[in-house]
Amino acid sequence: MIVLPWLGQNIMTDIKLSGRRHDLDALRVLCFGTLIIYHTSLAYGTRTWLLNASDGSRLIDLIAAGSHPWRMSLLFFISGLVTQSLLRNRSISEVRTARTRQLLLPFVLGVLLIVPPQFYLSQHNPFPDLSYWEFWKAYIVSGLRFEHLWFLAYLWIYMFLWSLLWPCVQRFLPNLPAAFANLLRGRKLLLIPIIFLSVLRVWLYPIFGETLVLNTDFYAHIVYFSMFLAGSLLMNEPSFWREVDRQRWVSGGLAILSFLIIATVVIAVPQDCRPDSLVIPMRIVRSIFQWCAILALLGFAARIANRSNPVITFLNRSMMTYYVVHQTIIIVVAYYIAKLGMLNISSFIPVMLITAIGCGVIGEAQKLAMRYLPVVISKLVALVRVPTKLSPPGAALD
Repeated sequence: MIVLPWLGQNIMTDIKLSGRRHDLDALRVLCFGTLIIYHTSLAYGTRTWLLNASDGSRLIDLIAAGSHPWRMSLLFFISGLVTQSLLRNRSISEVRTARTRQLLLPFVLGVLLIVPPQFYLSQHNPFPDLSYWEFWKAYIVSGLRFEHLWFLAYLWIYMFLWSLLWPCVQRFLPNLPAAFANLLRGRKLLLIPIIFLSVLRVWLYPIFGETLVLNTDFYAHIVYFSMFLAGSLLMNEPSFWREVDRQRWVSGGLAILSFLIIATVVIAVPQDCRPDSLVIPMRIVRSIFQWCAILALLGFAARIANRSNPVITFLNRSMMTYYVVHQTIIIVVAYYIAKLGMLNISSFIPVMLITAIGCGVIGEAQKLAMRYLPVVISKLVALVRVPTKLSPPGAALD
């Protein structure tokens, strides 16, 4: 159970410091759910991806433009909240063990087994003439690729670093969370993070880019670790959550306005035709959209998703499975549709729906396996361990 400050209809008065945050469950489902739409859109947009439709559309690019700036940042913010709640109720070693099992195990299995088919079927396969088994061995030797599973590796590292830092904060800077929350009051709730993100996007992004390669992804590490730290520090600060609630309409309006500007540019001006004078203003607008969308989603989710929902609960139980397998399903489905000559804009929704159904089927299969596999194994072990009776001395053998 996630123990966090409760956000309900009476958020402006008392905030209880215990109870499950159903709004965060809903936002987690939203973020991971949009990944299916986002990664499917990459095959039908104008950007080069693992597979590309024959008629990439800038309209489809709007899906990435409208979800990518805020989605992963919000996930790291929520992950910081969850990690801090765990640290409040468990020992540091228990949190490290639990999060290692939850994050590194699916990451390792995913990189070894789930990611390789994406490159084998992609248009960028460096070994197109090899069988899959030969390709897999070459893939392992030539270097593993994280692909969409980078989030798990980054999150584990941030969790581990914070588990080292948190005792120091408790001992030497016990008032840091409250001071940080007090800093983000009034207009500063919007201005300080937007300025911070804009500085990173204007000056660091051109140098480092977003590589999703662990040892070179300096820009992404600063952005995402900052979001994780912010969530960890603000988890138990009611004044911050009251401020988020108070400014939800302002942040929502700014998010919509900034997205409309982004959408206009994406549709009207192709990427390779945009003048240099537009680059910095667009990076600032993206930073506004990024932070304001996060605030708006946090604020409105606390109002409308603050009760248990059976659908959200059901989806949350398999969300990690959906996340690990979804991109491979997209590539497999798109590959065979391309072989039929049908990988065009009309197949976008079918690929997305098949992917969602495939994730659901695999998620249910995993639940059944986790439920019955231990029973089957225990019965097999019991059958193998048949006690042997020793024959009495001098007994005759038949």
